[in-house]
Amino acid sequence: MKDKLKLNEIRRNNAKLYPIYKMFSWDLLFFYSIEFLFYTITKKVTASEILIINGFYLLFRIIMQIPAVAITDFLGKRKSIILGNFLIIIFILILLFFPGAISIIIADLVFSLGYDIKTIAETNLLYDSVSTRGGEGLYSKLDAKGGSWYYILDGISSLVAGYLFVINNYIPIIICLGFVIISTFLSFKFKDVYEIEKDKKEKIELASTLKNYGNDLKTSFKFIFKSKRMKAFVLFQVVFYSVIEIVEIYNSDLLIDIGIPEEQFSVIFAVLILIGGISISLKRPIEKKFKNRTLSFISLMYIGACIIIGIISTFGKDTMIIPAILIMYAIQKICTSIWYILENKYLKNFTKEDMRNRITFSYEFIGGIAASISSILGGLLLNVLNVENAFLVIGLLALVCMIIVLNYMKTRFGLRPEDYSKEDLEIVNDEK
Repeated sequence: MKDKLKLNEIRRNNAKLYPIYKMFSWDLLFFYSIEFLFYTITKKVTASEILIINGFYLLFRIIMQIPAVAITDFLGKRKSIILGNFLIIIFILILLFFPGAISIIIADLVFSLGYDIKTIAETNLLYDSVSTRGGEGLYSKLDAKGGSWYYILDGISSLVAGYLFVINNYIPIIICLGFVIISTFLSFKFKDVYEIEKDKKEKIELASTLKNYGNDLKTSFKFIFKSKRMKAFVLFQVVFYSVIEIVEIYNSDLLIDIGIPEEQFSVIFAVLILIGGISISLKRPIEKKFKNRTLSFISLMYIGACIIIGIISTFGKDTMIIPAILIMYAIQKICTSIWYILENKYLKNFTKEDMRNRITFSYEFIGGIAASISSILGGLLLNVLNVENAFLVIGLLALVCMIIVLNYMKTRFGLRPEDYSKEDLEIVNDEK
């Protein structure tokens, strides 16, 4: 065990470094605003294949959580962060040097494991570094500081990535690789606050981790199917999240189809991110206005925007329709930004603290599987329809499904506390 002075020095070093590290490493810089362009233009992958790839990616993100937990427990937080960054470097190198859809699927598998390891280890290392009296507030402050710096850098990179892509398709990806290398270098400077005990390390096995996850899933699934409120919320998520995953790819494909220049592509992407960030401030007034109909409002607004895009885009590629399409994109971004905030809020209200992580994992597991299947089906739809007609089909199908789900939710979700049964308010003791 480290002496107290050494321990405090390690904590101060980690806490000081963390916001700088997060600024470079929270997610991929210079990538997402040109991701669709890079896949379709440079790697010659179709929009249909991208949706199928996305379906596999969503599945990988769920599956890789299990080995990620075991690896983090075995290696410790510092080594896990380093490994996670190395795996993301491998992900980018695969994209740079290998062609075709199969290489992207393999790269996504590597990325999923690396990103899951990173996200588990990073937040836990920061918490270890500030877990003293008053540390909870410091945790949020340092995490928010790193996040705000990242958003500034991400905004700048999103704006210029399209222009760099026009010069050379590989420049943004190489710059992205450079930032991940910086993140990896910084991760070497972290130090573990707590050493892994040798006997504990020897007991860590993937099989036992898998068994624990299986037990957690079983317990939380029992609660989900027993709670009418939770079941209604999960059904809403299955429909809404699945539509979002399909439509986000359709949006990019449609921009290319209507002739948006490559350099403007990333500018649109950056502006939509900005709109999404600003629109979070609308959450409170929208909740105040619509109360228990808030989810109905944002989901129907989003799906309505999809249907309008499908209708107006069938009129042709006239430049007059482009502003109308971009307005619909902005409405969609506002809806999804508010939804992700509300989702976390509602999910935390469903259970006691000791069951929250298990319920969250099960909730994300169900939603991820549904979105994965939907994304693949959305990709197959593009093989028989153009993107304009596919937009309309998905929008109308989503509208029918959402109306059914919202009708089911009426008597099960958004009620007064006294109208819920005990099972809808907490986990009963014999299920723990």
